[in-house]
Amino acid sequence: MMRAIPLRESLRKPMDLRGIDVSDYQGQVNWKAVADSGVGYAIAKSTEGATFIADTFARNWREIRAAGIVRGAYHFYRPQTDAVAQAQNFLNVVKLEPGDLPAVLDIERTDNMSADSIFAGMQTWLDIVEEATQRRPIVYTYPGFWERLGNSQRFADYPLWIAHYTSDPEPWVTGGWDAWTLWQYTDRGNINGVVGGVDVNRYNLPKTGKRGSDVNLIQRRLKERGIDPGVIDGIFGQNTKTAVEIFQRRASLTISGEVDPRTWAYLLDASTDVSGDVSGDGTTPSDDLPIFTPILDEPVKDIAPAPETPVVSVPEAAGAISLIDVTKYYQNLSHQVQALDWLQEQVPAATLLEFARRWRNVPSTSDPIRLVNVARYYQGLASQNQALIWLQAQLPSTTIATFAERWRDVAPTVSPALKLVDAAKYYQGMPQQQQAFAWLQQQLSATQVAEFARLWRNQ
Repeated sequence: MMRAIPLRESLRKPMDLRGIDVSDYQGQVNWKAVADSGVGYAIAKSTEGATFIADTFARNWREIRAAGIVRGAYHFYRPQTDAVAQAQNFLNVVKLEPGDLPAVLDIERTDNMSADSIFAGMQTWLDIVEEATQRRPIVYTYPGFWERLGNSQRFADYPLWIAHYTSDPEPWVTGGWDAWTLWQYTDRGNINGVVGGVDVNRYNLPKTGKRGSDVNLIQRRLKERGIDPGVIDGIFGQNTKTAVEIFQRRASLTISGEVDPRTWAYLLDASTDVSGDVSGDGTTPSDDLPIFTPILDEPVKDIAPAPETPVVSVPEAAGAISLIDVTKYYQNLSHQVQALDWLQEQVPAATLLEFARRWRNVPSTSDPIRLVNVARYYQGLASQNQALIWLQAQLPSTTIATFAERWRDVAPTVSPALKLVDAAKYYQGMPQQQQAFAWLQQQLSATQVAEFARLWRNQ
C-alpha cells in the first residue's frame, strides 16, 4: 500500500547540499544546532554485522527528522557474517518513512574474505533491503579499497557514496560508476552541535545540463510515477526539469526543477503516492507553491587549494605501494593507523627528522613527526609530495611490502593455521622456532607480555 507524503513537509527552508554522517563516536548530537548551521541531510550508523546496533541510533533517528533534516541510515557490512542475517538486522532496526534517504551499505573491510565472496554477500544484502524498503540502496566505499577488490563494475547501477579526502574538485570514482551521488570529503568537519570532528559530505545535485547514470535513474523514477521526462537518455534537459517540477509540486516540495536531497529521497521511494491527493487530509497541493532557490555548495573551508603536483607512478613490483596514495586515501581506519605506526618504528630517527624537515619545508627542525599525522594533514602540497617521495626512496622494498600488507588489511598467507598451544607443545628449540617466538614477542606490547606472564604463572 502506497503511503501519502505529508503536505508541505519540506517548505521550511532552502536545501543545503552539505550533509554529515555520524556514529557512536560522535556521542550525543544537538540536532537543532546542526540544522541551524545549514546542514541539509544526515546519515546515522544503525547496525553492523548480524547483531550490533549503534547505541546512539534510536535517538539520532528520531531527532534528525524532528530537526527538519533529511535523514538516512547505514549498515557497516562484515564480510565473514551471513548476509541475510545482516540485512535482517538492519531491517529490524531501521524503519524508513517517506522522505528518508535509501538504505546505505558501508563496505570498507575484507575480513580476510575473497572479493567474489564479498560481492555475493553484498548483492544478497542489497536485494533483500531493496525489496523490503522499495528503494534502491546506496553503496558506500572508498577508491583504494574498491581497487583492492579488483575494481568490479558489478554495482555501477547503485547510487555511489564515495569517501575520498582530497583537495581536488572531484573525488576519484572507480568501479564503473560514471557519477557519484554523495562525496565524503573530510572526517574533520567542524559543525555546530557536534563535539569534535565529523564526516562532512557533498550531494551531487542533478540539475539542467547534468549527464550520467544518476540522471537516468531519476528519469526512470519519474516515468514510473506517471510523469514524462521525455527520452530516458541520462541527460538532464528541459523536459526532465519540467517533470521534476511537476513531481515537486505534487509532493509539496520546494519547486526548483533541481533534484535536491529531499526531492531525491521522495523520488526514489516507490512506496509513496504522488498521483494527486497526497496531503492525507483530502486536499490537493496548490499549483502556486512558493519557489525557493536552493543554497549552492559552499567552499570547503578546511581543505586548502593545492598547487599542481608531480605525477608519481606507483611501483609495479609485487607488494609495492605509493606513500602519496597512502596519505591521499587515508581514512583513519584502525588498521591504517596501526600500519603507519608500524612503519614509523622501522624508520631511523635521523631519517624521520630529515623527512620532517622536507615535509614542513623548513631549513632545519628538531621536532619529530608522526606518520599518522602526516596522513591526517596531507593537503597535496608540492613540498609534501616531494618529502613522501624522498622517504619512500629511503625504505627497503621488504619494509614497503610488509607495510602494504598491513595498510591493505591483508592477512599474510599461513598454511596451515597454528595455535600457540600447539607451538608450545611441539617446541624443540630449533632455530626457526626460536626466531618465530622472538618475532612474536616483538609484536606484543610490554603490557600484553606482562599480562601473559601473569596468566602463565597463575599469579
